[in-house]
Order: sequence, then C-alpha cells, then structure tokens
Amino acid sequence: MPKIDIEPLVTLLACLKGQAPADIDWTPVLATANSALVTGVLATQVGDRVPQEVRAFLGTIERRAVERNSRLEQQLEEAVTSLNIAGIRPILLKGAAVLNTAGPGYRARILSDLDIMVPARSMVTARERLEVIGYRLYRSEDSPFAPMNLCREQDVGMIDLHCRTKTRYPGFDFEDLAGDCAEVRLGTARARLPSPTLQALILVLHDQLQERDYWRGLVDLRHLLDIAELARAPAGIDWERLAAYFPRGYPRNALDVQLATFELLFGAPVPVPQRPIWTALQLRRRIIQLRLAGLRSFLTLLTLLLDPPWQGGRSGGRATTPATLRDTSVTARLRHARSMMKRLSARKNPGKI
Repeated sequence: MPKIDIEPLVTLLACLKGQAPADIDWTPVLATANSALVTGVLATQVGDRVPQEVRAFLGTIERRAVERNSRLEQQLEEAVTSLNIAGIRPILLKGAAVLNTAGPGYRARILSDLDIMVPARSMVTARERLEVIGYRLYRSEDSPFAPMNLCREQDVGMIDLHCRTKTRYPGFDFEDLAGDCAEVRLGTARARLPSPTLQALILVLHDQLQERDYWRGLVDLRHLLDIAELARAPAGIDWERLAAYFPRGYPRNALDVQLATFELLFGAPVPVPQRPIWTALQLRRRIIQLRLAGLRSFLTLLTLLLDPPWQGGRSGGRATTPATLRDTSVTARLRHARSMMKRLSARKNPGKI
C-alpha cells in the first residue's frame, strides 16, 4: 500500500488511534477533524493530553455532542414506542445502530439524523404513527426505494423512514436484513439492531454507491471510524460474509476500494481477497485527490468510463431498475447520463474528505 504523507490527516489519524505525537500543530488538525465530523470522537481519544485551549475547545464539542446524542436517543425511543403500538419493530440504521453497538468511548460520535427501516407494507402506518406524535413530512422522493424524511420543530434531527436501501444494485429491504438482527430495548421500546456485519454493509452501500464515493474518490472518515468500532465489537465483522453481499462488478470493486482504504488509514488488516491492480489504482487515486482536489472531476470521469454504474444490475432480486433505464430511447439515456454526471460533480456532502 502507498504511504500517506499528507498532514494534518496523518496526525489526526494517529490521534484517533490514541497515538498522538508529542508536538502537534493543532489548528490544521482540528480543521480537518471538523471537516470530517469526527471532532467529538477525537475529544474522547486525546483526553487531557493536549494544550489547555485545545482541551477547552474539544471539551465543548464533546459535551455538546453527548447532549445532542442524548436528545436523539430520547427522540428515537419516543418514535419507536409509537411504532411499537402499531406492532412495528423497526431496524436501526447507520449512526442510530452504531451508538447502540459501540462502547462508551464512542458516545461523542456526531449524529445528523435518525435512520430506521420498516417493512414496505408498513410505511403508511409508520408515517401515521409518527404524525400522531407531531411529525410532519418534510420530503419524500418519487422513487420505489426513497425514504420519507419526517421532522418536528423541537427536535435536533429528522427521522429518515426507510423500507429499502437507496442503492439500486445491490439493494436490500426489511426482510433481507431482519434475519441478522437482534432485539434491542430503548427504554420500554423495542427495535431491531443489525449485526456489526450488516451495519458495515449499510455504511459501505451508503458511501460508496448511494453517495457515489467510489466514482468520486471521496472518503467518509466518520463512517470508516464506525467500521473500526464495529470491528472491535464482541461479535465483530464477518469480512467474508460482508464481501458475499456485493455482486461481482462495480459493487464488489467499490467494497474492495473501501476496505483497502480502511486498511491503509487504520492499519487494520481485512482478510478478504481483493482485486490488486484496480483496487491499488483507486486507492492511489484517493490519495492523489487528497493532495490535488482539482483533479476530482477528471478522475471521476475516468473511473466512470472504466467502471460505469450502468453496466449491470438491471434485473434480479438485488436490483431495482429506474424508469430512466427501462426507457431505452437515445433521449432518455442522454437525460439519465446528464443527471448522473450532475450528481457526480456535485459538491461534497458534509464529512467527506
């Protein structure tokens, strides 16, 4: 693997591993942590081994993150309680699941919203139950697998109500995931908590395919930290089973690149065979983009040409074909390509580096 010599990312990674160097220029390190949305976790890792002014800043972030997460936990318990009344036990996704799996040292992990999944047949009922306790629909896309975004003025985050992963290929619904979940209590409420392997699956799908980090060469450091924390959980991550969820082609390539990035940044070996040449090229591409962000558009176009997302996955139990792909006319294909290029060239989402 190539050696990363990019400061201050290298210093930040050392701090996140509890190996903070003796002499640190904290200003760029904190700026990188803020950009990656990992400042709360950084605060718990470095403890008091920092200058007073840095400790004061990190302490403030840590307290506010813990307070925000506490409010989100109360919000989640209330929402799940309301869903339980209708006989619905939702699956916790992403940050909501990680916080119920990770150890106490991860309590300051910054959450943006709450993601939960219910059966497709229960979506209307779930929305109605949430409306009973004051939620209103903020947004719902016209898609067979888009979530409903629900909000209340008094909350610190929205609820994203899913019935299926947003990725077209591979895609997983409630029934696909429920069998590898354990029951978890949130106060008096009951929900389903995915295994660490399933949680890693959701995080990789979200970043690499849904948000197209694979083609754009972006890194979501917060979610890689989540994967590191999940790997340390008692059950751990079954890496071979994780790989089995990703079909050959661009989905498996995307997983390989993410796992190679995880190995490089966190020094944690992943015992899963990878395609050495393409994975190594994409890993080096990510490092180049960290140094030279202006190359992102060109390298995105190049990756899109060499490993396009429309090459497969138009049929089968793990695929959902959008209407734009069912329409085979030249005009429709050009419209779809233009839409995809617009999404691929969009500004980075918060937390990406």
